[in-house]
Amino acid sequence: MNSEAGDINKHQTTEEALKDSQTELLALFNAIEDVILVVSAEGKYLKVAPSSAPSLYKPPAEILGKTVQEVFPPAFADYFLHHMKQTLTTKKTVKIEYSLPISDQEVWFEASIAAMGEDSVVIVARDINDRKLMERQLRQQAQDLEQTLQELKRTQSQMIHSEKMSSLGQLVAGIAHEINNPVNFIHGNINPLHEYIQNLFQLIELYQEYDFGHHPEIQKFINKIDLESIKEDLPKTLNSMNVGTQRIRQIVLSLRTFSRMDEAKFKKVDIHEGINSTLMLLKHSLQEIEVITNYGDLPLVKCYAGELNQVFMNILVNAIDAIEQRNYQLKLPEIQANPGRIQVWTKIVDSQWIEIAIADNGIGMTEQVKKQMFNPFFTTKPVGKGTGLGMSISYQIISERHGGKLQCYSTPGKGAKFVIQIPIYQ
Repeated sequence: MNSEAGDINKHQTTEEALKDSQTELLALFNAIEDVILVVSAEGKYLKVAPSSAPSLYKPPAEILGKTVQEVFPPAFADYFLHHMKQTLTTKKTVKIEYSLPISDQEVWFEASIAAMGEDSVVIVARDINDRKLMERQLRQQAQDLEQTLQELKRTQSQMIHSEKMSSLGQLVAGIAHEINNPVNFIHGNINPLHEYIQNLFQLIELYQEYDFGHHPEIQKFINKIDLESIKEDLPKTLNSMNVGTQRIRQIVLSLRTFSRMDEAKFKKVDIHEGINSTLMLLKHSLQEIEVITNYGDLPLVKCYAGELNQVFMNILVNAIDAIEQRNYQLKLPEIQANPGRIQVWTKIVDSQWIEIAIADNGIGMTEQVKKQMFNPFFTTKPVGKGTGLGMSISYQIISERHGGKLQCYSTPGKGAKFVIQIPIYQ
């Protein structure tokens, strides 16, 4: 009897301990915010805890005994079943993130799916909405900081460019002025000098005609200086000097046209004149490159001429570099069969825009380079050869200063084409 009483007391004690344990476990489940689900291999919900979880997609009574396909939309149900099968096959815990519409808002969850034997899985789902919100805020802050950094870089590049162009323009204008004066002086005196020399030759001929030139001493000197050769070569020398001074005057005019120090304001100019002046200044680099121009009938265009000429210069210099890089990779017969070529053409588009296209058959660009080429300080050139400001500044000049468009089309090994469009009427 005492033994039976002892067994009863022991049994009661065990039951009470089990109840206490269940109570503690239930309290623990109710305290946590995670949702714990047991689902069969077929996708049927077997258990849900805690029943009071605020982020349950549906109340437990509407979930228990039903399948995933009955509870969720088809696409999400298939997604969930796929990962459940993966877990049961590999016996490895799978972690996924997903969102569900709950109480008129999208709620994000992170779930761990683990196998429970061969025919069921346990899913622990956690509400990560706050974390996702924070991630979105951090991403937005990162984007804002990136945008601010890009704006700072653009501002910095604009300041560098403005200072550089101001100094360069003053230097070019000063040099052009200093060269122009003595060249004009020389050029202006060539024709009178030619006339004086012709008069002297006629005088010498008159002396010879009246026998003064037959004096032995005079004849000896005539033979010594080779008078006939002088008569033949001196006009040629003067003509060469004339051509040389004309060339210098053209270069000076191109320098003044390119710098446009006297046309810093927004005014109507001849676009072709600006392109030609830029090509003239680059003539020494274009000696082995064929330049083809095909100009349309453009009206005078209101623009910042000096800045627009700088865009032409930047694009043409890059085209020359691209052709040089291409030639470096080719053999001489290949270069001779397909020489370096730059094409420039202009036209009117839709009666409202002018278009200037500059194309080369250089080395071309990858998609990655094209995406970054208008970013400040981006360059593919060796250290010391490029600042990474040229194309960034060019883009700003066209898009911001002129309200236009600057686009690049390129394929590696097939060259590049830059298309500039600016409105005729601002």
